[in-house]
Amino acid sequence: MNKKSAARMAQGFTLLEVMIAVAILAIGLVSLFRLFSGSLHSAKVSADYTRAVMGARSKMDEVLGCLYVEDFEALEKQGEFGTGEGDNFLKGYSWEIIDEDYPVPELDEEWTKNNASVDKKEFQLRKIMVRVSWKSGENDKKIELVTLKLFYQKPS
Repeated sequence: MNKKSAARMAQGFTLLEVMIAVAILAIGLVSLFRLFSGSLHSAKVSADYTRAVMGARSKMDEVLGCLYVEDFEALEKQGEFGTGEGDNFLKGYSWEIIDEDYPVPELDEEWTKNNASVDKKEFQLRKIMVRVSWKSGENDKKIELVTLKLFYQKPS
């Protein structure tokens, strides 16, 4: 190594080299912060949907627990979660239960063949939808759970 290059190495980095190194470091840190911010947003969205599914599942369990159509018709069909004391987990989430008859022509034919009237069936097949909605920033979000449920008529 000659004296000139040894003297150059002893002086350290030039201002340009330091500025380039700082710029590269800044770009790396900004990218890292963006990744961190994105993962926090994804975690919040995931938590919101998890809460909504838990609420919808609890309402669906109420419906599935009804054996008779009269019990189902007595249930509330819409409302707000988180209105009870100490019930803040689902605050801001609302729910509704939507049902409709689910006709199965084969079952109706079989029933009328063996019985007098379709109107006096001992059961009803219904399509049940539980919809949970909430506000996330400026956007309205919702999830829906759908199932079929066979209800019986209460014996007289």
